[in-house]
Amino acid sequence: MHDTTAAFVQVLGRPRVTLGGVVHPFVPDKRHQLLAYLACQGSWVERERLAGLFWPDHSPGSARANLRQLLTLVRGLAWVPGLEVDGPRLRWALGTDLGAFQRAVAEQDWAAALACYGGSLLDGLDGDGTGEFAAWLELTRRRVHDAWRAARLRQAEALSRQGAHLEAAELLSPLLEGDELDEEALHARVGALWRAGGHGQARQTHAAFVTRLREELGLGPTAELDALGEALRSGRGPEATPPAPAPAPAGPVLPAATTSFVGRDLELAEITRRLADPASRLLTLVGPGGVGKTRLALEAARGLAGGFPGGVFFVPLEALGEGALLAQSVAAALGLALQGHADPLAQVARFIGDRRLLLVLDNFEHLLDGAPLVPELLRRCPGLRLLVTSRERLGVEGEWLLPLEGLDYPRDGKPGPVEGAAFDAVALFLERARRVKPDFHLTAENFPHLLRVCRLVEGSPLGLELAAVWVRLLPIAEIAHELGENLDFLSGERNRSKRHQNLRAAFEHSWRLLTPGEQEVLRRLAVFQGGFRLEAARQVAGASLAVLAALTDKSLLRRTPDGRYDRHALISQYTRERLAEHPGEEAGVLALHGRYSLAFLVEQGGLVRGPRGEAALAALDEELENIRLAWTWAAGGEGLAELRRAAGPIALYFDSHERYREALALYAQAAAAFEGRPEDQLARGEMLGRQGWFAMRLGRHEEARRLGERGLALMPPGSRSAMPVTRTLGAVAFLTGDYPEAARRYRETLALAERHGDPDIRARVLNNLASLETSLGHLNEAEEAVGALLALGQPYYTVLGLGSRGYLALTAGRLAEARAALERSLTLAGKHDWQDHIPDLTRILATVAHEQGAHEEARERGEGLLALTRANDDPLMLISALHIVGRASAALGDHRAAFRHLGEGLRVALSVGETPQLLEGLMYLAEARVGQGQNREAAPLLLLVLCHPSAYHRLKVLAARLLETLRPQLTPGELERAETQGDPARLGALAWEALAGLDLAGHRPP
Repeated sequence: MHDTTAAFVQVLGRPRVTLGGVVHPFVPDKRHQLLAYLACQGSWVERERLAGLFWPDHSPGSARANLRQLLTLVRGLAWVPGLEVDGPRLRWALGTDLGAFQRAVAEQDWAAALACYGGSLLDGLDGDGTGEFAAWLELTRRRVHDAWRAARLRQAEALSRQGAHLEAAELLSPLLEGDELDEEALHARVGALWRAGGHGQARQTHAAFVTRLREELGLGPTAELDALGEALRSGRGPEATPPAPAPAPAGPVLPAATTSFVGRDLELAEITRRLADPASRLLTLVGPGGVGKTRLALEAARGLAGGFPGGVFFVPLEALGEGALLAQSVAAALGLALQGHADPLAQVARFIGDRRLLLVLDNFEHLLDGAPLVPELLRRCPGLRLLVTSRERLGVEGEWLLPLEGLDYPRDGKPGPVEGAAFDAVALFLERARRVKPDFHLTAENFPHLLRVCRLVEGSPLGLELAAVWVRLLPIAEIAHELGENLDFLSGERNRSKRHQNLRAAFEHSWRLLTPGEQEVLRRLAVFQGGFRLEAARQVAGASLAVLAALTDKSLLRRTPDGRYDRHALISQYTRERLAEHPGEEAGVLALHGRYSLAFLVEQGGLVRGPRGEAALAALDEELENIRLAWTWAAGGEGLAELRRAAGPIALYFDSHERYREALALYAQAAAAFEGRPEDQLARGEMLGRQGWFAMRLGRHEEARRLGERGLALMPPGSRSAMPVTRTLGAVAFLTGDYPEAARRYRETLALAERHGDPDIRARVLNNLASLETSLGHLNEAEEAVGALLALGQPYYTVLGLGSRGYLALTAGRLAEARAALERSLTLAGKHDWQDHIPDLTRILATVAHEQGAHEEARERGEGLLALTRANDDPLMLISALHIVGRASAALGDHRAAFRHLGEGLRVALSVGETPQLLEGLMYLAEARVGQGQNREAAPLLLLVLCHPSAYHRLKVLAARLLETLRPQLTPGELERAETQGDPARLGALAWEALAGLDLAGHRPP
């Protein structure tokens, strides 16, 4: 075990890990990219996020399978310290230079920040430069670089104030080396050089910049560059440049801040970078109400004041009635008294002239008719920069957008209070809460409730500040509960602007700016859960593309990179209230939504087993919340016909994703919907049968049998609806070791499939019969079933048939044939993304590898399977994975791991009543005992497997072979006792006795 306290990850520059004084460099492959991403995050990351990051073009199931294989490879890096896996999430929380850099930036310790910066983030780790990882790396790399640039500028300012002008100039040199057209860096470096006495070098630096500007961009120098050049040529230098006449504003240039500013470091750096770019003179901060646009703009303006000798001015537009009055408002903010009837815009432009000046135009969204004045003002004033806040883009030439969302908060995993406090949203809540309750602090108990508050308001600064006020009266758990129930709960302090006294007021303001048609569409869209696509919005809400674009522009909808639409959770809550004000419309739109979503489910469900199966599953993944809502609507009684049509497709979906508990709950809801309706008893029987299938998948065999038999009793004998139910009853019998009943039920189902002409059920039952006959040692009958299955010729059935042939060949001892068939089946399943078959194929292939002596391969496959099954509700596969890892570990001499895994497998098998699996675990435990020379303990287990009617044929062969090697080593008395102990009637008792002989560490007690 590595000491993680001595480990340090460097991600700035060439990434590497220093561990115990030894440096381990990263190489550009997915193993190291995964580790680098986890190191940069520093907190828990959900597997789903990682799968989408590295395999964005794969279906969720395929991406998850790839991630499991990648984690196996990562574990193969012997030097990786401290990698934590907790079910569906991962963390690699080591110290990093990036973390130190970000802390220094947040504390404005510019010297420390620069000392931490070793180069471009993850230099050389780009990989193929495509996909979501590459996009994340590009964005994060740019943000870190911008923060580094800002740190150099700020540190240079500090050095100049101390008189260290030459040191400041040297500090600025890398900025111009990295971006030869960085005008802000040029001004700062030229000024520092001049003040250090390097007049010639200052002139050369300026001249080279102007030449590059002309040759590379075809642009002449700006008025500011010309003025700087003239000052240098005249010998006055930058300091001697006469300042532009400053206006005398009537009041404060910027409103005074009444609270501290928390977070948004990267956004501040981005604003600084954008406004320093000559091509980006108009920057609009766009986002919904309460997201903190005004506060961010003011903080940015304060930080930029030193770069605008003409001044920084705040222009509030909230009270302005029409866009035509924009010039008058700007004049008032500048302290300019307008004269007579002359054009106000012309007067403002003359007043500003060439002066380098920044205007903050706040709350522009209701004045879009005046937006054309903005580019005209910029055209007339070459030194002017505009920072605008608006809920909607201005839509004018030269506009750059910086969309704002809520502050960052922990979205994945389960961080504790210490880790969580590093997130901006949490830090803001804490700071505001302590204003009203100074002794407030985070604990392990209240932190999850604070996270719920953050998620409900999606990091909205206004929402967080309004919620924090309530800590003086209520615990956070109650605040979170009230917020989830009642939008009006967040009422604010009286000294806020009327529009920001509560979130409802912010939403009301946006609502009033909409046209009646936009209000109707937004209200009807409230019925969607978790987002929607254009076609759904058209069908359900009557939304045109133009209206959706307008609502997106007004920050009331968001268009995601994959083309879907969603909105802030509290906007969704507000619009649901608006929809509820129209009961007739609400009922109608719910019905439209329900019918559309269930029809979509049926359409996509029909494609799951075909060549477009991967795309169909992905489409259902993104619409799952809407499908759940539609299912609930249909179960309410208005959509029973749609519910019945959707029952089969949704079973395919949940089976493919191994989400058995969710499916069980939905079918229980559906069965209840048909209860008490004599005309719908067949439908009720179908739902009970589906319930039975998913209860069986969860290992609840008695419940599955009871549900199946109840469902079958409601169906006409021999009906088509009976087929999936009799097949379920056959599977339950097979899994519990009642092989005669399993054979009867399977053959009954096969006859029904042939009578009703259902090739899919026929193929599945042939596959079930092949497994059953193989397990019983009836290899000729099994081969007959496999041949019939493969003769169907369809790819999906070929996957099933090759898997069954692999199991048959394994049982017959034809290991090379088994491996070839299984690998072909896995390849075909992967090609079509039929992920639900991969675990079972992997299970059999791992057993083949073990029998071939490839124990490392067997353990690796077993560990991958184990990681998958621990995240799903599949006890049968969990037991198999534990057996594989335990058996392989024993063969490799790792008896501690062997007994630990085999013991856990026995416990799970006992808990769910999986008799054949229990016998398999006892067989492998006996094998491990023999490996340690514990023959007396192994003999009763081998005799039990050999004699028990529910043991697979393959296990009986293994048991007989091993028992033959033991007989000469056991006395007649020991053999007699073993035969008594190994009586099949003592299966449960013997299993518990075997477990009692294992401790948690995998040792046998003395």
